Amino acid sequence: MSQPKQPPGDTIAALSTPRGYSGVGLIRMSGPQARSILARVFRPVSSQGSFPDRRAMYGRVLDPEHDKVLDDGLAVFMPGPSTYTGEDVVELSLHGSPVLLDMALETLLKQGARLAARGEFTRRAFLAGKLDLAQAEAVIDLIEASSAAGAAEARRRLDKTLSREIRVISDSIKDLLSEMEASIDFDEEDESPMPDPEPDLRRIGRKIENLRRNAQIARIHRQGINTVIVGKPNVGKSTLFNALLKIDRAIVTPHPGTTRDPVEESLRVGGSCFVLCDTAGIRLNPDPVEAEGIHRTRARISGADLVVAMLDGSAAFDREDHEVLAACEGKQTLIVLNKADLGLKMNPEEIRSSRPAVARVSISAKSGQGMNKLMDILRQIGEDKTQVRAGDHNAGLSNRGLLLVNAALEPINELLGSLNAGEKPGAEIVSLELRRSLESLQEITGERVDDGVLDRIFERFCVGK
Repeated sequence: MSQPKQPPGDTIAALSTPRGYSGVGLIRMSGPQARSILARVFRPVSSQGSFPDRRAMYGRVLDPEHDKVLDDGLAVFMPGPSTYTGEDVVELSLHGSPVLLDMALETLLKQGARLAARGEFTRRAFLAGKLDLAQAEAVIDLIEASSAAGAAEARRRLDKTLSREIRVISDSIKDLLSEMEASIDFDEEDESPMPDPEPDLRRIGRKIENLRRNAQIARIHRQGINTVIVGKPNVGKSTLFNALLKIDRAIVTPHPGTTRDPVEESLRVGGSCFVLCDTAGIRLNPDPVEAEGIHRTRARISGADLVVAMLDGSAAFDREDHEVLAACEGKQTLIVLNKADLGLKMNPEEIRSSRPAVARVSISAKSGQGMNKLMDILRQIGEDKTQVRAGDHNAGLSNRGLLLVNAALEPINELLGSLNAGEKPGAEIVSLELRRSLESLQEITGERVDDGVLDRIFERFCVGK
């Protein structure tokens, strides 16, 4: 795998605030011509002839070709290498008019800058050694965080918590690797036994497994709590879905089987994000179309962090209700008894004794009865799943990182499997497998990476970051 190329020598510029009307808009420029371009397009109000380092100067942005004032604002020049990208960086804070910002950016491009590609500022930071690849991925996850816990987790990765954990594991692999390779280099007449790698392999395996466990928590922080609403047809799933979102997102009719494909929307409760999924009703003896919808519902349940099992509280518990709860086995389940406005006939005690659940609540999704209590329960579940507890300094993994951690764990487990089976792999085999594991870990931090991988990572970024 090739190493990434060095940062390019040109100067890039881009709008770094979202498009739209705002009080202030920020244009960022990075590269060797940043200062000279700034001198041509910005005229300070003071008589100071040069731009002081890292001090905001008030002045006017000009179109030098026509000697035309475009806007007034603040300019800051920051010399490299002590900048985000490691290069000379300029930031222009102007009025947040899309028209003015476009005119100012076009002027910078005419003076020699190039429009930045997606994530190019952060990509240059990585190439300059300012960030490793795990930190670079944390930047976009911090920007896109859907909860306070998600932002905190991304912040820990940006502060190199994950990188340090990977470095500790990598160093352990290197230490064991050096022992194995040293034993290979011994004179053939030396009859000293090969060092036993099993204790170290087990310690390394446990550390890598811990990284993998943290990935699940990190996913919830980044993407939200995957919440699936299930129940038999016409129990009120879509009505609840719309009531939680306070919009008519899902189609509601009195006819069973209206929902065939899963429908998703995000819901923020307190500081937590729930990704709600309305699903097709689970029933016995479905027709072929309904059967496909039920198959998709079961697939959603398998990947859920929380299942909201909805029952018709105005009717007696029946076989289809049993089928619904059976589909939730092994999942954290919140049981909701709907249609409480019609009078409850279902016995909650019967359900409690046969099906453990995180909570039970009686509501009327149609009238709003009990919805405040349901929201309180969801708020508590969200806090339990996403809160960052005192002393919790673990950082998770991106989806790419999780794949690489699985790849790093595979050769370790293969070696341990051989040892458990009574086999004794030679030092050459142990060394080869250790190198496979090490290379996967190095890809997480970018010690080993090619430009194709970088392209895919930085495509997630906006142009100005």
